[in-house]
Amino acid sequence: MTTVSDMPKTGGVKVASAAGATGLLVLLVGVGHVLLAGLLFADQFASIASAGVLGSIPFGERASDEAAAIWFTVNGVLLVTLGQLARLDQRLGRTLPASPGWLLIGLGAIGAAVAPVSGFYVYIVLGTLWVSDSRDRA
Repeated sequence: MTTVSDMPKTGGVKVASAAGATGLLVLLVGVGHVLLAGLLFADQFASIASAGVLGSIPFGERASDEAAAIWFTVNGVLLVTLGQLARLDQRLGRTLPASPGWLLIGLGAIGAAVAPVSGFYVYIVLGTLWVSDSRDRA
């Protein structure tokens, strides 16, 4: 039977993380966002196309469903870009800067507070992994 005293000393307990996979996870969430946009907002994209695309989204006091479709998609594209940059840094053996992780956590927390039934909690998880990876190699 193994006891605590038999276990190797590692200098402390480390929280399990997807070390090295953070960029890929952010990228995959972004791709999922873009694909989901096509499913969730098919009617809105059809409306944008039928209105001639340019100038087809008026912004009034409240954003339209078409505007939500565009912002949802843009958000996914930005996550793909952020994920690609993180993957490059990780492939080159660089330490990720912590600030994007903290921004993801903040965005997720604010978004979840405003829209509790949403996917904003994923941002908190991604941000936490990001910050953890920024400290793993520091």
